Amino acid sequence: MALISYSDVLKAAHRLPPESQAELATALLRNLKPRPRVKRQMETTGLDPLRGMSIAELGVLASAVVAPGQQQTLQDLLEKNRSGTLAPDEETALDELLEQVDQVGLLKARAQYTLSLSDEA
Repeated sequence: MALISYSDVLKAAHRLPPESQAELATALLRNLKPRPRVKRQMETTGLDPLRGMSIAELGVLASAVVAPGQQQTLQDLLEKNRSGTLAPDEETALDELLEQVDQVGLLKARAQYTLSLSDEA
């Protein structure tokens, strides 16, 4: 049995039509069991806090977005993907953009998590 990486699963999920993505998210969330709230969340979140940044810097990072030009390119490529007219080089570009979006999301989450730790102190 071959193991599939999380990245491969995420890429495949991004290629699904929006309705299928919603069904997948609903199915995954339906199977989640609530975890008891822990005072120190690092063990349960799997996120490492961002060290050495000011509250202002963390706030800016937490509100970061994908650059407008990249956002438009992403929307165009996603539309082509939905319509089935995506060329192989465009598929590569789409995968790279989706990876960047995921990285921005992870950084935002880490910044928000770090800010929440400073709120608890």
